[in-house]
Amino acid sequence: MLYCGWDGGGTKTEVCLLDETGRITSAVFGPLNPNGASRDRLPETVNACVNYMKEQAGSLSEIAGLVVGMAGISNLSARSLLEKALADAGWTGPLRLLGDQEIALAGAVEGPGMLLIAGTGSVCCGRDAAGNLFRVGGYGYLIDDCGSGWAIGRDILAAVVRAEDGRGPATVFTQGVFQRLRLASVPQLITWLYAPETGKREVAALASLLPEALSQGDKAAEAIAAKAANDLAEMAETGWEKSGLEKCSLALTGSILLHVPAVRDQLEARLSRSCPRLRITLPMATPAEGASKIAQKIFAKQ
Repeated sequence: MLYCGWDGGGTKTEVCLLDETGRITSAVFGPLNPNGASRDRLPETVNACVNYMKEQAGSLSEIAGLVVGMAGISNLSARSLLEKALADAGWTGPLRLLGDQEIALAGAVEGPGMLLIAGTGSVCCGRDAAGNLFRVGGYGYLIDDCGSGWAIGRDILAAVVRAEDGRGPATVFTQGVFQRLRLASVPQLITWLYAPETGKREVAALASLLPEALSQGDKAAEAIAAKAANDLAEMAETGWEKSGLEKCSLALTGSILLHVPAVRDQLEARLSRSCPRLRITLPMATPAEGASKIAQKIFAKQ
């Protein structure tokens, strides 16, 4: 029998099939998240994913169960839409729908441990010694997502307008943001920011300006990196307290932690002092592989 896991996102969906010997096959398809702009493409993506499952297994009846991980899965409308698309595509077997952080955790660490994600958004999630799941943060960009790409992008924009007013120091972000967005003034920047088509992903994309600004010794950039590192460290420290574990693995992932060394290095330095028995690692496997492992754990018993 095979066990299948999907990691469904706003830009792509990874499908992973796990057999009883531990062999894994996977492929990537289109967007799945029905809470975003990809809603209209969801049936097309689901059909492609189910067809891949059928091709690999020979028959859908050879697949013992399917776990789909996706952001916003607690939204009842999103769940119904996904369940209908799966049924229309021919999947009638056992199904479990989970949050994206749960499958990411299952792929990242074996047994008790934690995962810290800092990409467009941020969250720390984990599993204690009894197998209970917990989380810190991840409540969305309007009230949370500390240390994320969105938070850094927002702080970069704040540094630009503060410099314009004289409330903050001159910053290389002014030229960097204007060049990136093809703008020439702060009024144009404000028009861009509050336009209906500008969302959290567009703001988060500006976080990629941080490493270059840091290399130039920009004071605003240094403050932004330090703030992000401290916010993420606070999430990890709180998670470790929730875990109740004396020793614990913490896997780091997401574009900020993987591609902005200054943030990661400051995070690790703080955690080495506050949580000396916290072992920092990279994820062991992808979220899709984590979903397939959950499927095996759930459906092998049925």
